[in-house]
Amino acid sequence: MIAIGMALDFVLEHQLFCEIWILSDSRSLIQYLVNWRDVSDRRGMNIFNKLRTLCITCVLHLQYIPSHANLKYNDIADSLAKKGTTMPQAYVEPLSYLELY
Repeated sequence: MIAIGMALDFVLEHQLFCEIWILSDSRSLIQYLVNWRDVSDRRGMNIFNKLRTLCITCVLHLQYIPSHANLKYNDIADSLAKKGTTMPQAYVEPLSYLELY
């Protein structure tokens, strides 16, 4: 979810108003975003406010992509994600108990 928030920040900052695809191999994350009416945590509301801003000028898509299924770009995405974990990280607010569970 942090990566989606950062990607939306990038789109807003650079005014890249176009068609946006959010692809994730986390089925629970996609379900979380689809069930936006039930979200009450701070991080989720922050993402939904960004999505609401973007949906005025963009077409937004949410897509579940199964992991480890020999899809064309899945291996590239996995290697980039692993590489990203070794890079210095920006400060992210600690999660509350409710956000963790």
